[in-house]
Amino acid sequence: MNHNANNAESDTHNDQNNWYAKLHPIGTVQQTPKRKRLLNLSIFFRIWLAVALVLIICGIVVFTQLFGYVKPTAQQVIEDTLLDTSKLLAASLQVPLATGELYDEAYQAQLDTAFVGIPATNEHLGAVNQTKSYSSFRVYVTDSSGRVIYDSLPQPDNNEGQNYGRWNDVYLTLRGQYGARSTLRDNQQRDGSVMYVAQPIKNMSGEIIGVVSVGKPVASVLPYLDDTRNRMLITVLFISTAALILAGLIAWWLKQSITLVTQYTSSLAEDTKKPYFYLGHELNSLTDTIETMKHRLENRAYVTDYVHTLTHELKSPLTAIRASSELLEDDGLDGHMLDQDDRQMLIETVGEQSVKMQQLIDRLLLLAKVEQPTFKLSRQLTPLLPLLQTLIKDNTAKQQQQNLQPIDIYIDDQHMTNTTNLPAELLASTSVFADQFWLVQVLQNVLDNAIHFADNTVDISLHSTARTVIIDIFNDGKLLPDYAIEKAFERYFSLSHQSHSVQQVKNQNTTYTLDTGSAHHKAGSKQSDSILKKGTGLGLTLVKQVIEHHGGQVTIDNIHANDNEIGTDKTDTGKNQRSGVMVSITLPLA
Repeated sequence: MNHNANNAESDTHNDQNNWYAKLHPIGTVQQTPKRKRLLNLSIFFRIWLAVALVLIICGIVVFTQLFGYVKPTAQQVIEDTLLDTSKLLAASLQVPLATGELYDEAYQAQLDTAFVGIPATNEHLGAVNQTKSYSSFRVYVTDSSGRVIYDSLPQPDNNEGQNYGRWNDVYLTLRGQYGARSTLRDNQQRDGSVMYVAQPIKNMSGEIIGVVSVGKPVASVLPYLDDTRNRMLITVLFISTAALILAGLIAWWLKQSITLVTQYTSSLAEDTKKPYFYLGHELNSLTDTIETMKHRLENRAYVTDYVHTLTHELKSPLTAIRASSELLEDDGLDGHMLDQDDRQMLIETVGEQSVKMQQLIDRLLLLAKVEQPTFKLSRQLTPLLPLLQTLIKDNTAKQQQQNLQPIDIYIDDQHMTNTTNLPAELLASTSVFADQFWLVQVLQNVLDNAIHFADNTVDISLHSTARTVIIDIFNDGKLLPDYAIEKAFERYFSLSHQSHSVQQVKNQNTTYTLDTGSAHHKAGSKQSDSILKKGTGLGLTLVKQVIEHHGGQVTIDNIHANDNEIGTDKTDTGKNQRSGVMVSITLPLA
């Protein structure tokens, strides 16, 4: 015990020091830390979050830059307006100042009617789009020395008589330069500055005899700036919200598309239809690549499976052929002689097993075509009655060999006695949109089985519904075991059966059994199990595959006496007095 414990501790120590074990832990479950689980967000939510963050940053930057550009632009507009107004006033005041009329109180009173109004303060500024009932201009006129001759402000703010010669607007203008200034007023805290622009007043000889200055508070445009800012903010918020919704929709679409691709990849084994994306070329390319890879893997597995199964299924007939040939080669050696019946039986065995191998290979090739992922049907309008009549005619020799009654056709439980000159309405009601070649293969396989297993009778009936046509092929052979019904359509499943033609020799009292190179006569016994025939086990598999490609279905059932639905006018059996096996094929109407 201690030795084992030491070994266990040594193995554990080695695993801890093994770099491969550290990188590839086996048998351990690594739990995601809580912090990582909290941050384990969907990639699509991360995309949306990143887009939202970018939009918010861009919105803030754009809004700040635009509004920062609007305010200086508004100030430039104010200055331009002041410049134009000052030029007009300078021209209109040239004569009054030169003649001294401007000093007259009556003349100044006339000027006051144009400029005097509600003081241009922030508290008295009206809102946007309201009727303006006052002038926000302040106008003052100085003489050539800078003394104020006229001031539009009412008392007590009127500054007539004061010297403005040192203010930039007056000082620069008197010296022939562009005069302008911006000055705070009334200690206002929000854009309380007043912009002034001055123009010289000249006499007829061009000498500067005075200066007129026009001022306007920057606060007078605040309502317009506020309205512009609000509109810009609403616009940015609207665009950002719309962009976030659009980004969310795109992220949701991407998530749904990737989910469809994931579901398609997870259900490849169920032959799920490939999704198609109208706005996702890359996703379509991805699903095409996945489907191509699936087909390649399926083809490899398909070829491997077929090689294994074909090898396995060919062993039995090859063994029988080899045993028969060895018996024929040893005939006459060691004093053992085969009689003519034994020799004939061995020759027939070789022929039958050769035919079986040929049928096996042919049906495998047909089944391989149907099971290819790229298999497509060449559908056309196919009337069933002429097709069935041709098949019955082609199988007449088999019916006679099996000593069966002629095959009859029933349409909606009515026996078709006249199979020529069929009405067009009847042909149309029993027509399907199908690939005629593969439909013939299906019906031939089912009819072969019915003839092979029948004791006396094979019947075919057609039933039309609003959307489908049902083809029932009945034979009165032995009922199938329950397990056989469940496995009937599985590949390589078949039942041993003694054909009807072999049963006709039951009155003979000799049977043959092959045993290590000799043949023995066993008197008093019936036909030996060595004569039982077994099919390839591929016929019904092919039938099921082809019918499902047509959008139909096929079933096989035991029909017991008193529940038979085949026609009533048989001479030897009544409608409710027969039992057997029925294969039902349902196809959509054309």
